[in-house]
Amino acid sequence: MEMPWIFAKTYAKIAPHEYIVKENELELFDEYKIKISKSGKEEEFTLHGKMDIYRYYYEGDYKYWIMGNILNRAKI
Repeated sequence: MEMPWIFAKTYAKIAPHEYIVKENELELFDEYKIKISKSGKEEEFTLHGKMDIYRYYYEGDYKYWIMGNILNRAKI
C-alpha cells in the first residue's frame, strides 16, 4: 500500500520533504508523535535566516518531525 505522503512543493528546492495532515492520517500521525516524543532528538533548523529547534526522529532513510498538525519527513 502506498503511503499518503504529499510532496511539499513550496520547499522543493530549499528544504525538500513530504508531509501528512493529522486529520487525514490520525493513526500514522499518532504513531510517529509517540516515536518522536520518546526517541527523537532536538536539532537546529535554519531557513531564510530564522533558526528554530525541532525534535527529529530517524528511521530508515528518513527523519520525521511535527509542526502543529503536520507530520513531516525528509530523506536523510
